[in-house]
Amino acid sequence: MTTLQEIEWLDPLVEGQRNRDLERYVKQEAGVVPPHTRFFGACPWIMRADIDLDVSCANVNDLAQLIYLTVSRDNSCRFCYGATRMFMRMGGMHDPQIEKLEQDVETARLEPRVNLALDFARRVSRSNPPPGVTEKKALIGAGYSEAAIRELALYAGVVVFHNRCATLLALPPRLAERVSRTPLPRLLRFRFRKILERLTSQAPQEAPSGSHHTGPYGHLTETTLDGLPHARVLRKMLDEAWASPHLPSRTKAMVFAVIARGLGAAAAEREAWRLLAAQGLVEDQIEEILSNLASPALDCGEARILPYVRETIWYQPAPVQRRGRAMREALSDAQLLETVGTAALANMVCRVSLTLDEP
Repeated sequence: MTTLQEIEWLDPLVEGQRNRDLERYVKQEAGVVPPHTRFFGACPWIMRADIDLDVSCANVNDLAQLIYLTVSRDNSCRFCYGATRMFMRMGGMHDPQIEKLEQDVETARLEPRVNLALDFARRVSRSNPPPGVTEKKALIGAGYSEAAIRELALYAGVVVFHNRCATLLALPPRLAERVSRTPLPRLLRFRFRKILERLTSQAPQEAPSGSHHTGPYGHLTETTLDGLPHARVLRKMLDEAWASPHLPSRTKAMVFAVIARGLGAAAAEREAWRLLAAQGLVEDQIEEILSNLASPALDCGEARILPYVRETIWYQPAPVQRRGRAMREALSDAQLLETVGTAALANMVCRVSLTLDEP
């Protein structure tokens, strides 16, 4: 079987650039500035989202860590997989323990309750098909509440976002892979624990129950995910993504529509249609775009972006990285970053919606 380290992985699609405001934000929120921060300097909302998600997940349990490892392996994300192993070592685990844990995950030798949750997370990530009534009933039978099931789905979506940002940009996995095999994680363990203590000492803010938001995917964040702390972070991500100036709002809505159509996420697609209609597109134009990924209504940038984002639904790392590299001729670094970030966010949102909003 091919290991993740053997999977072809290209050089980063963009060159890093310093963004001191972004670095200050990351240092303030997370306590450290990860080396890959520089790759998001031209489009900082993506890295802010990355850090906000990590901070909101700082007090997650061992199951969430297993979901991160499992989904990252499933998505062939060398960067996230290497980073997860590094964090496990920083938490005190040794390589033989991590390897045994991975074997137990792959062979379903963990507790049945844990295996059910991991299978559910895989199905959310793959969404081919997504988890349905049978899987949700099995989780309820194993003692998971409705709220816990929503949180499992959302956390799997968080990993989908991380995996796609890292894979589509071909963030260099060598650092995490190399560091995870050295004594450094053990040396950093004390600092890591201090950071976690600071983060987890802050009581998580719940999303305001029953609030109303007219922004993109307000129903998902304020109704479907009502009350979950991560929903507040997702709301911020959506608002910052739409406010970012590098791609037009209608292009972002098209990205969501294409990914929703590809996944068969009807509720997410309806919201994308609403957003596109607000931008002045009529039904025939929207349907033509989604059916053909081409239309006279598209500008030159959209005509290049939409076929690419369709490939981000399911992919092999190197081919999709080559496709992204080919777009550098027509897009600035900021536009390419925003395309990747929007596609990653749409893959997250549409998968969660498909799992939780569909009958």
